[in-house]
Amino acid sequence: MTAQRSLGEDRARHPLLRTRAGLVPRSRRVRSRRRCPSPPNATAGRPGPGPAGRRVSRRPAALARTRTSIEGIPHVSIPPPPLNPLPHLPQLSRRRLLQLGGAGLGALLLPLDAAPGAQAATDPYAALRTAWSAYLTGGAVNTSGSAYTAAISGLNAEAAAFLSSIQTGSGITSLWSDLPLGSVSANMSSSFARLKTLATAYVTPGTDYTGSSSVASTVLAGLDFMTGSSGPYRPSATPYSNWWDWQIGSSQLLEDTAVLMYAQLSSTQIANYCASIDAFVPDPTKQLIVPSSSTTSTGANRLDECRAVIVRGALGSDATAISAGVSALSPALPLVMCGDGLYADGSFTQHSGVAYTGTYGAIYFGDIVALVLLLQGSQWAITDPNLADVFTGVADGYAPMVYNGLMLDSVRGRAISRYNQPDASDGFSAALTLLRYAQASTDQSQAAEWKATAKGWLQRNTVRTIASTTPAIVNTTTGQSVTVSTAGVAGIALAESVLNDSSVTAAAEPTAHHQFPNMARAVHRRPGWAYSIAMCSDGIQRYEVINGENLHGWYTGDGMGYLYLDNDVAQFNDAYWDTVNPYQLPGTTADQGTLANSAGQATKPSTTWVGGSTLNGGYGAVGMQLQAYSTNLTAVKSWFCLDDAVVCLGAGISSTSGNHVLTTVENRNLHTTGNNTLSVNGTAQSTGPGWTSTLNGVHWASISGVGGYYFLWPAGANNVVFSETSDTGNWRSVNSGAPATLANDTRPYLSIAFDHGANPSGATYSYVLLPNYTEAQTASYASAPSVSVVSNTTTVQAVTDSALGVTMANFFAAGTAAGVTVSAPASVSTRTSGGQLTIAVSDPTWTSATVQVTVAASGYTAIASSDATVTVLSSSGGQITLLVETGDSRGATHSVTLATSGTALTPASSTLLTPTADTYVRDGSYAATNYGTATTFQVKNVNSAGTGYNRIALLKFSLSGVTPSAVSRAILWLNGNVEDSGGNQTGVTAYGLGSDTWTETGVTWNNTPSTTTAYGTGQISNTYDWVGLDVTALVKASTDGTAAIGVWQQSAGLAAVFFSREQGGGKGPVLEVISG
Repeated sequence: MTAQRSLGEDRARHPLLRTRAGLVPRSRRVRSRRRCPSPPNATAGRPGPGPAGRRVSRRPAALARTRTSIEGIPHVSIPPPPLNPLPHLPQLSRRRLLQLGGAGLGALLLPLDAAPGAQAATDPYAALRTAWSAYLTGGAVNTSGSAYTAAISGLNAEAAAFLSSIQTGSGITSLWSDLPLGSVSANMSSSFARLKTLATAYVTPGTDYTGSSSVASTVLAGLDFMTGSSGPYRPSATPYSNWWDWQIGSSQLLEDTAVLMYAQLSSTQIANYCASIDAFVPDPTKQLIVPSSSTTSTGANRLDECRAVIVRGALGSDATAISAGVSALSPALPLVMCGDGLYADGSFTQHSGVAYTGTYGAIYFGDIVALVLLLQGSQWAITDPNLADVFTGVADGYAPMVYNGLMLDSVRGRAISRYNQPDASDGFSAALTLLRYAQASTDQSQAAEWKATAKGWLQRNTVRTIASTTPAIVNTTTGQSVTVSTAGVAGIALAESVLNDSSVTAAAEPTAHHQFPNMARAVHRRPGWAYSIAMCSDGIQRYEVINGENLHGWYTGDGMGYLYLDNDVAQFNDAYWDTVNPYQLPGTTADQGTLANSAGQATKPSTTWVGGSTLNGGYGAVGMQLQAYSTNLTAVKSWFCLDDAVVCLGAGISSTSGNHVLTTVENRNLHTTGNNTLSVNGTAQSTGPGWTSTLNGVHWASISGVGGYYFLWPAGANNVVFSETSDTGNWRSVNSGAPATLANDTRPYLSIAFDHGANPSGATYSYVLLPNYTEAQTASYASAPSVSVVSNTTTVQAVTDSALGVTMANFFAAGTAAGVTVSAPASVSTRTSGGQLTIAVSDPTWTSATVQVTVAASGYTAIASSDATVTVLSSSGGQITLLVETGDSRGATHSVTLATSGTALTPASSTLLTPTADTYVRDGSYAATNYGTATTFQVKNVNSAGTGYNRIALLKFSLSGVTPSAVSRAILWLNGNVEDSGGNQTGVTAYGLGSDTWTETGVTWNNTPSTTTAYGTGQISNTYDWVGLDVTALVKASTDGTAAIGVWQQSAGLAAVFFSREQGGGKGPVLEVISG
């Protein structure tokens, strides 16, 4: 019988891959080397493929992530999230849902005086409901203190507004006239949100409605209407508009409200509410495609659906539902290599390539810790060992994206366009999330560090504090608003738990350099400032627009530099995104032609060079290839991040659009005061609204309260445009869901830009950003700069800093600069200090298995420290030669530190061997087929013999010239990806073979040699990449001058397809052999 073939099997089965245009030979296929295939449902919460197994990382040892134990966590009850107002949006966003009291905010700690009732002590479901209710409201908080005055007043005001306008009685078609139901799904979620607000006022101590029977009756009548036989959220309703409202927004708000009102519910009501949730979230692993199909849920979407199912299980006392939610949660925990989720380097992406640590990532981290603590000590406790990677991700990926309590806008995606969700709001939420992880961690040192960090964030975030208030719109038709607390009772309680704890000392912002190559972001931190760089590539989108949000995000991913200053925490949250000129964002090189709303959203350039190298965790070289969406504008751009400066270079700036091209050095929001002064070459400029001046021979400039700018041309920079503008905008211009009643904002901006003219060809720029420098400090720096530009071409951009002993070079092709030579594209950073030389190398293109690097240096005779991926081949003749294994590391940095004293190093030799034969064999009806001339070979184990799906790869290498006994390291490098409908990540293993007498054109499954000992194992994903398999023992054991290797899987896996030696172009297998 012929086995049924899946889509993935069909793709791997044939030498031709079907495309929309027809059939393309596999040998000619072209796919981005790191672009994951886009899943369906691309406009609303696009999912990406989920992980299929654990990632076995080849990250350098110096960057290895410490796994934080979370086992044995004592059971604690849930602390509450703060309450924030419901905005007027055409769609109630996930973040707004969380701010209304979802798992993304708050802490999971029941107040000490709120002991569970007797029923909760014996009924596990009652215990969960009690804990969840406390999470939503703060529990038995004493709200009489002055800290809670605004929160209680705001909750009263909202409740009063909703009670005065709710529609009751028979014949109604909606609960509120400004939220008509039946065509806009967001109005359904918003209606549930208002009911939840009323329920919160009912259960929160100290409100005007605490324990009110009339409020209880109103809330229950509203829930009954929404879920009744004719209600919009009845089980038989056909979904419309946005899937998120049906599966996440309405389900979570409904169950939250029901949990709060549980004591007042009848068994029939509970059953009805659960039936509605079951109808629209029947399986948390599936994401709805309106109206009736589905795809696999991933990342934050998966976690939100698991949350919905688990809390619904608590509501309905349903162990099956809780177990289903816990089971569905586990596949979202492992580190991913492709698609949505958390990566080994701390990156978090959602929607197939959007850097989203600050929003979707916040949901991911928040949901996980909420559910972990909710279920702790119960029969459903989450014990998945992959939780350790999540806890490590909090330290390595989440925390570095917060500065002074502000979530960096470079990782907030389209949320930057929300008028009522600034960086300070998400940063406040992050502080509360970090406190929850501190509660959950059994590593007391880590917990203490997180508490100290959160306290520092809360103290320095002066934009969103526990005392902050904001207008909340309570009628979307009239724009009527009330003033509410931004933190809410629950948020205040949690924040005060650390703010009022004198045993916790607030931590200062760390000095560090972080790079996140899997989402094309970098963050450089120094005392008094931080600088974040947002880039794009063939794997990371330029920007995203969904639901009319972020309409002018055109250049936010084209190298925008976000400068955060301690003395200006309001820079990006003071009406920045609705007033800034979107064509002149700091750091970007952009065509000044007019763009339509959403132009280029969700697109990715075809460029591959993005990322850089990190030096000693404190300095970094960052770069990208620029390929504009709107025109044929191209360039290469680099940022070299040093102690008190960022050196910015651009080269090859070319375009034929006919529009002027500008590189914006600065475009600073001066806020309503606008009293910053500008000095150029020591001469004060008479700035004012509408003032502009184009100057030549510019050596330096200074903006008071911001910093200095040094231009690296010996004769000074020409065509530098200085301007002060008074820019007016409205949030509706960047977000179609913003209230129509919002007034325009006007802010003054002071900008500095290079005008490269119309149709530039090979234009360049070079300048140094000096944050917080005064005019005098800038002048002093300009008189004796320690930085010099060694090269600024499309091949290599390189600088040196004599004061630091640092040299940095971004090679966009093989070449030589600043005493550094590379055999392939790479980023190289070096530093000499204290008798030591540190060399840091990465391959931002992810295209090379190994890169040979030579650095001009002498006198370094010992190795102080080294990643296993770096081999010192030579240290004589005035140069250091390294072989760096950059494959299978996804742009990570590999480092070695050499010393002038210590145990003398023994130089090694390297040999890179290509196979003398490679092929694969296949069982079943293909058992007699030979694939020796194919340009790819395939690997898959289905754990079932004779199906026709098992495939084993066979390779042979001649070891002529290699002495096996002298081999110290041998790595088999394979280049390919996963091509299987069953998932996007799988493992492969190298095996010995029982014989090496087989021939490439003669071997089949029927006569293939058996596999023997298993050697190295690695992971491969949908993204084209190298995977390295350690075969050192196999090579050392060779006795006949041949290394015969099989590649298969130790258990059932996914189909992996690799380039064979017939493919050519440097993509075929390589056996790296290190001797000595």
